[in-house]
Amino acid sequence: MTLNSKDFAKQWMFYRIMALVVGTVLVVLSLFLISVRVIGNPEPAFYGAAWMAHGYLFPIYVVATFMLSTKLKWSLPKTILVMLAGTVPFMSFFTERRVAKEVVDFS
Repeated sequence: MTLNSKDFAKQWMFYRIMALVVGTVLVVLSLFLISVRVIGNPEPAFYGAAWMAHGYLFPIYVVATFMLSTKLKWSLPKTILVMLAGTVPFMSFFTERRVAKEVVDFS
């Protein structure tokens, strides 16, 4: 199977969307965390539900990363590092850009 296949394009888009969604949710929630814990603002009503949503989104991101890693034949350590990028605010954005460059260079 080649990298130009429709299957790869779907997996690539799935990964990109999940990286951006998980990264955005994590950044917003981290800002709220700083606002609540450091500044002392009241906790928003949706705060707990939003963290739970991130908890459901992250495994989907992990699956998207795994599916892409099998197509690109990444090593296990690289796959795990890309997966862990979804746990550090802003890191999934940087990782998605690096993976995008790799995909463009590889195809």
